[in-house]
Parts: sequence; structure tokens; C-alpha cells
Amino acid sequence: MQLISSLNIKNSEYLSKDRLISYHHQMRLIFSLGHQVKNVLEIGIFNSLMTHLLKSSGYNVTTADIDPNLKPDLIVDLTRDFSLPKDTFDAIVLFQVLEHLPYEQSEQALQKLAEATKKFVIISIPSCTQFLAIQVRFAYFQRPRHLFINIPKFWSTKPICKQHYWEMGLKGYPKKRILNSVAKAGLTVKHEFVDPTYPYHYFLVLEKNSK
Repeated sequence: MQLISSLNIKNSEYLSKDRLISYHHQMRLIFSLGHQVKNVLEIGIFNSLMTHLLKSSGYNVTTADIDPNLKPDLIVDLTRDFSLPKDTFDAIVLFQVLEHLPYEQSEQALQKLAEATKKFVIISIPSCTQFLAIQVRFAYFQRPRHLFINIPKFWSTKPICKQHYWEMGLKGYPKKRILNSVAKAGLTVKHEFVDPTYPYHYFLVLEKNSK
């Protein structure tokens, strides 16, 4: 498993405008679940910004990471036969994490996360595309309007980030394959979202299937 170490998470890339857009949507999607979510497990804590934001918003947060230098509550290696407390977390969240594992291992990890969560798994994964995004903002509209054209790079096998084993949209990793993996894990897509201003991060709110 390739790590984003505790030594480089404070560089400008991880505090960029695009990353902060992603943090906004991470929080927004968790908030959208309302009173259904109180106890959250965050896997892959990076600079702990998400942890602080969630705790300050009244959530009970448990952190997990492979890197002990980040001082997580739980040391979890998603590439191994890990276990998590069951019937404890209303939501398990991991943003830009699964692509750091070979795809077959990310599938297995997703299945274990689905078993462990009480209700939801919320993820973001990289989406490798060629896109055109034009934003128009009017003074009398609260939200901007977008023209957004997005084409997966199905002809390429090279991830944008060198630390990634795969990215959605690349040859061999169409969206359909990712959604099949979600269904195989026993999860249903409750909501999917991409921000036209930063379409590289593709968000999925996944709900555990009732038995």
C-alpha cells in the first residue's frame, strides 16, 4: 500500500483550493444524512482536518490509518485481513484512499467496510477524464451555473497520480466496474456527485443493504 506520509501532508497540494473544495463536499455529504449519523469512523486521516471539522460539529469520530505517525485511534492496513468493530459506526468514511490499493484489494476492503458499518459508507475516488467546465455566476443567483462536459480517458492506462494503482475512467476501470464492485459489497448507491469545478474527485454515498 503506497502511503501519503505524515511528512508531506502539510505541503501546498493538501491545502490547495481544489482540496478544500473536496473537504467542503465531504462535510456536506455527511451533514446531508442528518440524525442517521452520529458515530463516524474516518479511514485515512491525512492532516486531520476532517476529524477536527466533524468533532467541532458534534460527531463522535474514531480515526484509523496505516501510519502510526498520524496517531490514529486504530491502526488499520486495508491490504491485510483487517477487522473493525461492528454495529458501532453509523458511517465509515474514506476519501481518496481505495485507489492506493490494487483494485482487487480495494474490492475486498470495501466488502469488509460494508460488513462493519451500521448504515453508510461514504467514499471519494479519482475520476480520470478530459473535461470542459465553464462557470457562470450571476448576482441574483445564489449558486453558479455550469456548462460541464466530461469524457472518461478510456484510451489511457496511466493514472494522474503516481501513487495510484487505478483511477475510474481509465482503460479497464469504467464506472460500471466500480458500481458492480459496490453492489458486490452489499451496498446501494444513495447519492453520487462530482463538482464541475474539480471533477477529479468522484463522491459516492453508499447505503448498506438491509438483510
